[in-house]
Amino acid sequence: MKIVILNKNQFDDYSNNHPLHTYFQSSMYGDLMEKTGFKVDYYGFTDDNNNLIGATLMITQKLIGSHKFAYCPRGFLLDYENRDLLNEVTQKFKKYLSRQKFVFLKIDPPVINNKRDQDGNIIPSPYSNDTIPFLQKIGYTYYGENRFFGTLKPRWNAILKLSGTSESLFNNFDKNVKNKIRKAESRGIEVVQGNIQDLEVFYSFIAKKHYRKLNYYKALAEAFKDKFELYFARLNTNKYLENIKVLYNEETQINEELNSQIQTGNLNGNSLQKLTNKKLTSDKLIAIYKKELDNATELFQKKPNGIIIGVTSIIVQNNHISMLIEGLNPTYSLFYPTYLTKWCIIDKYSKMSNMMYFDMNAITGYFSDNNKFRGLNEMKLGFNSEVTEYVGEFDLIINQFMYSLYSSTKVGNRNLKGK
Repeated sequence: MKIVILNKNQFDDYSNNHPLHTYFQSSMYGDLMEKTGFKVDYYGFTDDNNNLIGATLMITQKLIGSHKFAYCPRGFLLDYENRDLLNEVTQKFKKYLSRQKFVFLKIDPPVINNKRDQDGNIIPSPYSNDTIPFLQKIGYTYYGENRFFGTLKPRWNAILKLSGTSESLFNNFDKNVKNKIRKAESRGIEVVQGNIQDLEVFYSFIAKKHYRKLNYYKALAEAFKDKFELYFARLNTNKYLENIKVLYNEETQINEELNSQIQTGNLNGNSLQKLTNKKLTSDKLIAIYKKELDNATELFQKKPNGIIIGVTSIIVQNNHISMLIEGLNPTYSLFYPTYLTKWCIIDKYSKMSNMMYFDMNAITGYFSDNNKFRGLNEMKLGFNSEVTEYVGEFDLIINQFMYSLYSSTKVGNRNLKGK
């Protein structure tokens, strides 16, 4: 096996056809990393006939003096089940990097460790789950089977397979998710696609959620071009007002009919109790709709052209949709704009025959009721997405002394800002 330098086109040609391809292993991501301060290289691994049998994008940055670290985001593109190849690539690449004063190499391959049900129970599958001990055996230091967000890339993801019609996909959503989507629609939420000129509006919603600055997202949009998409959930205040008027008037009519039945129906016992309970429920709904009607009237008077209340960004590449980040105005959280936005993205791309997966990004691997991120899990898994547990993050130590010194600063892999 030989290590060769690839140009961007050579790398993309290989990467785009590899089963482990992600947008992190693309020249577009490499361009983004270069704009955010990293050095980027593209390597190939060839057999004796000079055929590519693996490749990787690698980003580097200096640590101390001339010493550097290397990171292959989402790991090498190769067959991890081929243990001999994995070991050979590891050992030869380690020697190659040691001559260039690298301290360590980090990888976090999207190799599936387990598929789980929505309660966290392992689903029997053909996936080999001995990759972790094998990587440790050949020299990698394992970050651990973390269940939260300690690694550079998430170890636990919610991934929806876009198989079947959009109608069948919707029918498989959790009841609560379907209700929230319907409520968003009934409150006049509309999902519209934005463009690069809307980045500042987008950023205003997510600025406090991440350390990344506006310039990062500008660079990302420039690097990924039309593969980077922005979506905005807009409250159409006129539609909201009209829809609430309809709901209020319909419930008022129901309430009057119930009242009339109680007054003139000559009922008693269980029949009267059931009717009275329906009337009480209707009374509560009328009070809710009346309050909403007042709110909708005020909103329309102040914002007749509508209000942006939620944002979502995705990358669409090959047969994969990857959600990057989303945000909302907490004042309108009960309008559920992010639920409707996800559904609109699913509906749009499920109609495209080549689109297979929607990766909704990170969830936690902790499924108990006392998980403080329980709402995050329930939202994403409520779309009938699968719990995908990857093997996780590994460091290949090249210079043990410098690695220990670097780790002792407690900066560790958190120093990889902008990755």
